[in-house]
Amino acid sequence: MPDKHPEVKTLDRRQFNNPHHTVAAAGAEAARKGLPLHTCPYSHPAMRASWLKGFAQAQQMALPLFDAAD
Repeated sequence: MPDKHPEVKTLDRRQFNNPHHTVAAAGAEAARKGLPLHTCPYSHPAMRASWLKGFAQAQQMALPLFDAAD
């Protein structure tokens, strides 16, 4: 028996409406600028966690593992 409901694709781009990616990118940018951790502008726990996640990931990517002068 064929499926009664055909697959409907939404046109409102809901899947792209995730603010956590933008907040994490803002945290990463703050880390690249050298801003201190306490400059997080978010008070909501979920947004703060996303900002801190982006901040921490950018800091880890910027760690100098090997000194170029050696």
